[in-house]
Amino acid sequence: MIQFPLTSSNRFILARAFQDVPRVDIGIDCILEGSMGKVFVDDADHPTVFRMEQCGFFCCFAGDPSSPAAMRLIKDIPGFCMLMPSAPGWLELAQSVHGDRLEATTRYSFSAASLDRNRLNHLLETSPYKEGIICMDSDLFRNGFLDPEHCFELGDFDSNEDFLQRGIGFCILRNRKIIGIAYSFQVCTRGIEVSIFIHPDWRRTGMATALSARLLLWCLDRNLEPHWDAANPESCRLAEKLGYQPAGTYKAYIFSG
Repeated sequence: MIQFPLTSSNRFILARAFQDVPRVDIGIDCILEGSMGKVFVDDADHPTVFRMEQCGFFCCFAGDPSSPAAMRLIKDIPGFCMLMPSAPGWLELAQSVHGDRLEATTRYSFSAASLDRNRLNHLLETSPYKEGIICMDSDLFRNGFLDPEHCFELGDFDSNEDFLQRGIGFCILRNRKIIGIAYSFQVCTRGIEVSIFIHPDWRRTGMATALSARLLLWCLDRNLEPHWDAANPESCRLAEKLGYQPAGTYKAYIFSG
């Protein structure tokens, strides 16, 4: 398989190929804008099958699933990844190739249209954590406050500097380590994909609410959508507390090759 350069003409081809694939997060938009993510194809000049990858973990597919090239593309997926909703026929192909190594998981979609600044401001202003929230900056990276293995992933950002230029994050420190963080896991012109981490010792204390409210207010002040895609009931409850409205569920498939 060949990595597909995200040139203007190639992104036009991708937009057509993925036009009917459900947008459950902002990953497809990120790739179509050329801002982050990768695409692999069978032929760089005349592609017939496509695999989008975000952060080396999330994958979705388009093109002709009945072609020999589609079989190669499916066999070649990363050893541990999540298959997101794709064009018709691709899930069935993946199941025929990988069988019970694909494990279905339910994810929960939310709409940000109902977010309200007054509600978010109230959640932030009444939190005991408000004064301890700081915006991520170069000092956090330079002085070793971040623990990439546990609390923060650069994902498809090119570097720490790239994150600081294009992304956004708010965190709380204790003993020179981040114990809570809310940040942009992905970014495109219409918004961000929200990611939250709270150290286990500080969970269920309201820290996630305060950090999330701060991040969402930053987005709303800039007319950016803070996209929320939940993987568990705890994330769902937090989303609804913040003012998101449930927008249905979908199936994704974890592959452990």
